[in-house]
Amino acid sequence: MISSIKGILVAKKANNIIVDVNGVGYLVFIPIKAFSYLPEIGSIVYLHIQTVFNNEEGFFLYGFFNEDDREVFNLLRQAKGIGAKTAFSLLSFFDASELINIIESESVQSFLIVPGIGKKTAERIIFELKDKVKRKDFIQTDKSIPPVNHDAELALVSLGYSNKEAVEAIRSVLSKNPEINDVQLILKESLKYLMKR
Repeated sequence: MISSIKGILVAKKANNIIVDVNGVGYLVFIPIKAFSYLPEIGSIVYLHIQTVFNNEEGFFLYGFFNEDDREVFNLLRQAKGIGAKTAFSLLSFFDASELINIIESESVQSFLIVPGIGKKTAERIIFELKDKVKRKDFIQTDKSIPPVNHDAELALVSLGYSNKEAVEAIRSVLSKNPEINDVQLILKESLKYLMKR
């Protein structure tokens, strides 16, 4: 089973990309919400992968920039009637932490903005998953990191660093320079920190 992919981004399409790994092109579906984090064509991209088998169409590769999104993707698929495509659609509208918050707060209405998700489906997702969310800490990313820093974290993850390494680097940079609020500068200083280790 493929767990991750690191290669050259050679194509971007409506909801998928092609990653070249040693001359082999892999078609990877990624949530629309994640497209803004993709590097330029020809750049290196790193993705966490979930392989899903469909009896009619074969294998599909779903890619995520962080482990949290992949874990929540698999969590959603544990709800009755929720397949990979529906879970994928949900992650195109919400990131992992937002989905967990919706389930924990039992906000049925929030799910209804997603095409194909009706009230009964939303209620079922919440009912079947709320206890699982409470039993396990699905979100490993530090929620105290503000959005500008989360963008830097995702950029570091796309370069091949783990979420833990990215958060550690960003914390170190901000502890020394708390006034920094520019993503590019945070990323630059975080890379310096990681390269010195």
